[in-house]
Amino acid sequence: MAFLGSLDIVGSALSAERTRMDVTLQNIANANTTRTEDGTPYRRQQVVFEERELDFETALTQAEANATGASGASRTQTKGGVRVADVVESDRDFLSVYDPTHPDADENGYVLYPNVDTTEEMLDMMTSTNAYNANLTVLSVMKAMINKTLEAGK
Repeated sequence: MAFLGSLDIVGSALSAERTRMDVTLQNIANANTTRTEDGTPYRRQQVVFEERELDFETALTQAEANATGASGASRTQTKGGVRVADVVESDRDFLSVYDPTHPDADENGYVLYPNVDTTEEMLDMMTSTNAYNANLTVLSVMKAMINKTLEAGK
């Protein structure tokens, strides 16, 4: 049963990292968007992760399977991976650039550009990609373990 729980944890991490990559791509795509629907420049989005609480049924199953440890203490876990808690807007200031020919320039000739730093976004993308690939590696190892277990049972 713990093995299936591990698959669930890896799956939650893959899903969370995929969301982070999607948000990062959205930030990069809008790095030069000076006017959104509300008339302001695009604001950088950030993903907030949190530990995922196990649902009651899973926690109960774990509790029954792992009633007590060697010391007699309960070994039940109440956490089960990661989830996206929220996607929030960055409160960093917009970049002000002098360009009086731009259609969004103010009366002084300044244009507000998004608070998106493409270098930072590329680093976030690399971090997300590495975390995603690490979880894929864990999934691959788990698959190999399942196959070896099935072969041993023949």
